[in-house]
Amino acid sequence: MTHKEFVEEYKKGNALLYITKNTAGTFVMSPLADKFNKPAHLFWTNLAFILLLPAPIILLFFNWIYSICSFMAGIMVWNASKKSAQDFVGQNMIEDERFCKFVLENNGAKISDKNGISIVIG
Repeated sequence: MTHKEFVEEYKKGNALLYITKNTAGTFVMSPLADKFNKPAHLFWTNLAFILLLPAPIILLFFNWIYSICSFMAGIMVWNASKKSAQDFVGQNMIEDERFCKFVLENNGAKISDKNGISIVIG
């Protein structure tokens, strides 16, 4: 199947795209990815890191409840940034054939039909 055929089938709902959650951020930061998604991904992952580690430690000196709230907010932002990275990768795979092949070759995504049978783009 060609990339154009994949995009047509995807838009019809006949092809499903599964993107690996743990590696999506790596693909967002790759040279082939859309340059406009990179700043947003960097901002949200850095914010999540700050809310998860330094902020709770600092807030622990003021009030332990603020520390727990910061940690919980960090977990929510971290999960949202991973979901956002998956969305960025999916969007870029539809728009750019080179990026799509790059992600598929590096096992960052899987394409299948409605029955779960893998589809190979060649």
